Amino acid sequence: MKNMRIASQKSSEELKTRAPKRQRGHDRVVVLLEAAARVFARKGYDAATMTEIAAEAHSSIGSLYQFFPTKPLLAEALHIDRLERLKAGLRDLAERSAGLSAADGGEAIFDMLAAFIEEYPELSVLAGRRDIPKERKARSRAELKELIANVLRQARPPISDDVALMSGIVLELLRIAVVVASEPEAAEDRRVLAELRLMLRRRLEEAASES
Repeated sequence: MKNMRIASQKSSEELKTRAPKRQRGHDRVVVLLEAAARVFARKGYDAATMTEIAAEAHSSIGSLYQFFPTKPLLAEALHIDRLERLKAGLRDLAERSAGLSAADGGEAIFDMLAAFIEEYPELSVLAGRRDIPKERKARSRAELKELIANVLRQARPPISDDVALMSGIVLELLRIAVVVASEPEAAEDRRVLAELRLMLRRRLEEAASES
C-alpha cells in the first residue's frame, strides 16, 4: 500500500512538471511561427533562411530545428495555421451574413479576405510555394469551397442549384486576389481583380434569380 501511495505521488508530480513544459513548448512554437511569418512576408519563401527566422525569434538555430527540422515543415505548419484562421473567419461570416443577397455575400467574402491579407501578408507567400503537399492542398480547397458555399446558402434568396459552381468561382477569384496581394505594384492586376469582382456580383445576382 505504501509503495502504491509513493507511485501515485510520483505520478502526480510528473504530471505537474509535464504541463508547464508542454505549455512552454507551445509558447515557443507560437513565437517561432510568428517570426517565420514576418521573415516570409519580408523576404519571400525562397530567400528566407532558417538562420534568419531563428534570429527573428531571438532563438538559437538548434531550438528552431528541434521543433521544425526543415523550412518546408515550418512553412507548412504556418500555412495550416493561417488557413485555420481563414476558415474560422468564413464560418463567422456565414453567421453574420445571413439574410444578405448572394451578391452582397460575395462582396463580404472579398472584404474579409482583404482584411485577412492585410493582417497576415505572409499568406500570399505561403500559398505560392511549390512544395505544398498535394493531398493537403486538395483537402484545404474542398474545405474552403464548402465554407464559401455555406455563405451563399445563407443568402436571401439563397443560391441552391449552382452553389457548387458559384463557390468554385469565388474560390478561384480569392486565389487570384492572394496572388495580386503578393505583387503590390501590379496596378493593372488590381484593375482586373476589380472587374472580376463586378462580374462575380452580376453572376451571383443571376444565380439567385434563377434559384
